[in-house]
Amino acid sequence: MKLSETFSDFLIAKEIEEGCSSSTIRAYSYDLKILERELGDPHLNSIKIFHIRKVLKIFFDKKYSKQAIARKIACYKSFFNFCYENELISKNPMKAVKSPKIRPEESLPKFLSQQEVRDILSFLEENKKIPYTSRIRLTIIIRLLYASMARVSEISALKVFDVNFDQNLIKVRGKGNKERYIPIDLQTAKLLRIQIENQSVINKDKSSYLFLNNRGTQLKPRSIQQDIQNLKFLLGYSNDKKLTPHIFRHTGATHLRQNGMDISELQDILGHSSPNTTKIYAKNDLNRLKKSYIHYHPLEISNDGKESF
Repeated sequence: MKLSETFSDFLIAKEIEEGCSSSTIRAYSYDLKILERELGDPHLNSIKIFHIRKVLKIFFDKKYSKQAIARKIACYKSFFNFCYENELISKNPMKAVKSPKIRPEESLPKFLSQQEVRDILSFLEENKKIPYTSRIRLTIIIRLLYASMARVSEISALKVFDVNFDQNLIKVRGKGNKERYIPIDLQTAKLLRIQIENQSVINKDKSSYLFLNNRGTQLKPRSIQQDIQNLKFLLGYSNDKKLTPHIFRHTGATHLRQNGMDISELQDILGHSSPNTTKIYAKNDLNRLKKSYIHYHPLEISNDGKESF
């Protein structure tokens, strides 16, 4: 059996049996196609460890980040484990392959200062080079990424009924289709209400997505990423300065932690697994979580009790 002939079964197994998200499946598919391209789609049983090391050397020579290489190794390990367990290969060529060691400080993306977040939001409010509807939509998305610290795929998948205006909460569906509720600040909630009211399509169909593109269909994560890249250009940031949806998510989490939020509460908001297990999510009382969020998030903190920006 050829290498590529197994991809479909593997990806279906990851999606159905393990509940991997669509973005994870796309990443696996992308990494497997790279493996096929570099190896030339050989027979599965002909792939040896030196073939794998040859491919990894290409990644290192191309200056891929340690994180990117580690992700590809994880993908290939999972794939060849699947092949071995299903008796498609007699030996696992990935068995002795190890991921590059990543120091904690290397794995964390850079984060923005509170002033940088304020400057970005002010720029969006004042800049006329971006069409009004796109500017308002992007403002809300950035506030939501920073306020809720949801993943870009989770933001893209939000629907109108996922917003609870009575309690200022949004319901997101994370990895493995696990649901969690996240508090949002008052101003972001107000802007979300305006977003819904301005989209007549959504008012007629409560199953509609919260963020739509110009064709009236779901705004995909890739479009959000591109909008933020375009914003980076308009802001005049250097090529070395990263500005991505994940940067806003990480920035919100960093600011909460800097302000003193308990790590277990932060894990609940981010949708991370607890330190003791990778499958069981930390369960915090929602009311306590909201109080802690209001107390620590910069969007909520101000002397007069109103949102700070």
